[in-house]
Amino acid sequence: MTFDLALFLSALQSTAMLKGAGVAILLSAVVQLVSFLLCLPVALALNSPKRGRNLAAQIYVWLFRASPLILVLLIVWNGAPQLIPALLKANWYTPFVAAAISFTLVTAAYMAEVMRGALRAIGPGQMDAAKALGLTNAQAFFLVILPQALRIALPSLVNEFINLIKLTSLAYVISLREIMAVVNDAIAASFRFVEWYCAALVYYLVIVSILMVIQGLIQRRLG
Repeated sequence: MTFDLALFLSALQSTAMLKGAGVAILLSAVVQLVSFLLCLPVALALNSPKRGRNLAAQIYVWLFRASPLILVLLIVWNGAPQLIPALLKANWYTPFVAAAISFTLVTAAYMAEVMRGALRAIGPGQMDAAKALGLTNAQAFFLVILPQALRIALPSLVNEFINLIKLTSLAYVISLREIMAVVNDAIAASFRFVEWYCAALVYYLVIVSILMVIQGLIQRRLG
C-alpha cells in the first residue's frame, strides 16, 4: 500500500479529530489548574518541619511519581466503581472526569516537587522582611514569597503542561474521545495506519509548537 495523501488531508480536516484535539486541550487545562492548586499545600508540607505533615506529603509524591499513569487511569476508571458502587450509577462519572482525576493525582505530585524547589530558592530573609513591614504569615506568603517562587517555577510548570498535552493520548484506554481514540477508531474501520497516525502527529506537533512559542515568550519576559 502507498501513502494515501487524500486520506491524510481528510483526516487532518476531520471534525472528530478537531473535537479530539479540543478534548485534549481542555483536559490538560483543567488538570494543570487543579494540579497547581493542589501542589501548593503539598509543596508547603514537603518543606514543613512538622514530621507527620512532611511524611504524608512525601508518601503522596512517592506513590504517584512511581505509579505508571496508564495504571492510575485504569484504577480510577475501572477499579474505583468496584470500591464505590455508587459510581456505577453516577451520570457525572464520565471518562473525562476519571481522566481528570487520574492526571491531576499524578501531575500534582510532579508539580509539588517543582514548587518545593522554587520555594526553597527564596531566602528566609524575604519572609523576615515582609513580617517587619507588618504583614501576616499568609500575606507574606501570597504577596511576597509565592510571586517570586512562581517566577522561578514557571518555565518548569509550562514544561509540565506541554508533557500533559502529550500524555492525554493515554486516555484512550478508558474510552475518552481525545485524539488517539479517534485515530484508533478510524484505523479499525479503514485499516489505514500511516495516514491516521501521521495526522495525529501533526495535531500534537502543532499544539506543542504553539505552547513552546508561548513558553519562549514567557521566559524572555521573565528574563
